[in-house]
Amino acid sequence: MWIITTAILTGLCYAALLYLFNKSQHYGKALATTLFILRTLVVGLLVLLFFNPYIKKKTDKIEPATIIIAQDNSNSLVLTKDSTFYKELFPLILDTLINELENKFIVDKYLFGNEVKEFTSLDYKDYYTDFHEVLENIRKNYYKKNVGAVVLLSDGICNKSYLPEQNIESYPFPLYTVTLGDTITYPDFYIKDVFYNKTSPANSIMPVRIVANANNCRNKQMKIKVLLNNEIIEESDIIVNSNRFSKTFDFNINSEDEGVKQIDIQINTTENELITNNNNKRFFIEVIDKQYKALFYAKSAHPDLSSIKNILGDHFEVSTIFSDDEIPNLKEYDILFLHQIPYFRMSNYENLKNELKDNKNIPVFYIVGESTDFDAFNDFQTSMKINKGAVNSILDIKPHYNQNFGLFNIDNEVVEATNSYPPLSLPHLEFSLNSNHDMLLQMSINDILTQAPLLSFTTDNDGRKNAYLLGTGIWRWKLYNYYKEKNHDNFEELLTKSVKYLLTEKDKELIINHKENYLNNEVIILDADLRNPSQELTNEPDLGIKIINRHTKDIYEYNFMKKDNSYYLNINNLPEGIYNFTAQAEHGGKIYLENGNFSVTNIGAEGQDLVADARRMQLLASLTDGKNFSVKEMNHIAEAIENDERITSIVREETNYKDLINMKSIFFVILSLISIEWILRKIFV
Repeated sequence: MWIITTAILTGLCYAALLYLFNKSQHYGKALATTLFILRTLVVGLLVLLFFNPYIKKKTDKIEPATIIIAQDNSNSLVLTKDSTFYKELFPLILDTLINELENKFIVDKYLFGNEVKEFTSLDYKDYYTDFHEVLENIRKNYYKKNVGAVVLLSDGICNKSYLPEQNIESYPFPLYTVTLGDTITYPDFYIKDVFYNKTSPANSIMPVRIVANANNCRNKQMKIKVLLNNEIIEESDIIVNSNRFSKTFDFNINSEDEGVKQIDIQINTTENELITNNNNKRFFIEVIDKQYKALFYAKSAHPDLSSIKNILGDHFEVSTIFSDDEIPNLKEYDILFLHQIPYFRMSNYENLKNELKDNKNIPVFYIVGESTDFDAFNDFQTSMKINKGAVNSILDIKPHYNQNFGLFNIDNEVVEATNSYPPLSLPHLEFSLNSNHDMLLQMSINDILTQAPLLSFTTDNDGRKNAYLLGTGIWRWKLYNYYKEKNHDNFEELLTKSVKYLLTEKDKELIINHKENYLNNEVIILDADLRNPSQELTNEPDLGIKIINRHTKDIYEYNFMKKDNSYYLNINNLPEGIYNFTAQAEHGGKIYLENGNFSVTNIGAEGQDLVADARRMQLLASLTDGKNFSVKEMNHIAEAIENDERITSIVREETNYKDLINMKSIFFVILSLISIEWILRKIFV
């Protein structure tokens, strides 16, 4: 209001001085009044535009409800006898449904399986089905939006993350489920699960546990074989005694020379068995000649210790000491884990300090917690100084992956899993970093991301590699990983890559980072670090790699791409098999070489049990007050949604702002007023 008042007063004053109080000009009363009004309007409008005001306009907008299509893209749908239908006819039926819904609703479409992505075309290439991810994605991205319903189309086979019915109460939308796949239980022998260690020391026993199932095969004979590098080493026969049969087999495999070993599990087929791809399972075990020795030193027993020990595997010989136990000669060990060491009133503190002083090459993995004596800790090492904070409390510290971390590569799946892990426990601390720390994980406190390191790496002045984990309770990470994924893979990769980095020789110049095993339809990603004689990262020279299939002798040659100071390579996929590789770079007249191996195998979960879980699809619909449909009933879905009284359009009030200076009509009004004033003065003055 004050802007309008200012504009009017300015216009009145200027026009009055020009036409009412100007004695040099003689205007008639009527003309002077007219010119006065015109000039007042012109000046007032110009002053008003100077303040750049805007016009606020409120309108009511009708927003139709959003219907979300979530289509299962996993390959279990095309591994049954109905594969032709789902490849050719089903997409047409789905398109018809989408078109019907788009007549009255906003329709958003997604595919889910390994990940959630926009619906472009069905290819059924995903090798997992993660219901939790797609439903959580919808819940978070459509918060406070008018979601009418989610049409969930799947065979109900869930083999990754949470079972969807476990968290169903958190989803504020009804599920209209469509049961896809084959619900008929045919005679079927299949391998349900295989449990094994990914690595094994040479000249040891490798235990393998196999869970074999049978459906509708009562009184039939099941024969199971175990092959090592294509040679039969174990066999077992059993008569199936029920229509829903499950049997656990335990085998021991002798590992001798180092290298990657191919293990095949085979079950015979039976009469009228339609699905046979789940009768075989191939996996690989890496036999390692070198067995590392690790020493765990802790104030007392703690679940963190067992979690780490279990992940390290059989290629680590682990020793554990507690409290004031005698400290062994550290020359005998490759890595030292200190769990809340040093602690208060530690009697053998000086002995440990002297041992570390005398053995500068042994890397140390520090785990800091409530029992840590921080004064002694600060005297113990030089890379980090920690002091108790002013507040005497225990904080919940959640991990957050640092995108700038570059010491080694972490898969995106591991990053996502890590960011969701439960918090660690840590006292309120104040600390400073005395050397360059490469932060793998940052602290998140009360959902506020800080610049404080939760897990970091450094090399001290003596050349010793150190890792610092600030917080106790990583055992929760392991349990959470298993609860969500039914395995420890993500937690294992995070920990093993951290340990491998610490164990890498200081003077090793070329390092190729890779997984031991890839799925046959998985993108293979390799990254590499090259250090010059000054131990500085460089990617100045070109880096090539030759990959050879050990069985077929096929050769694949690639050149690494350069990124920052490192290298990376993205390979779409490779056929199933064991591969040896040699990476080579030449720089300054010196040749840098690195050899290694990895395997590509088909261990996808989608081919294990192909009977559609109609019960789950019906349950999801009933728990969310939705409806369940068969494929044949899909032509009724649009009508059912239209008749659902809960699914309605909403009226949203929209407020639009428009700058007055951008309105063309204002320009023409001012121009017209000036023109009229000019014409009147020309005619009558």
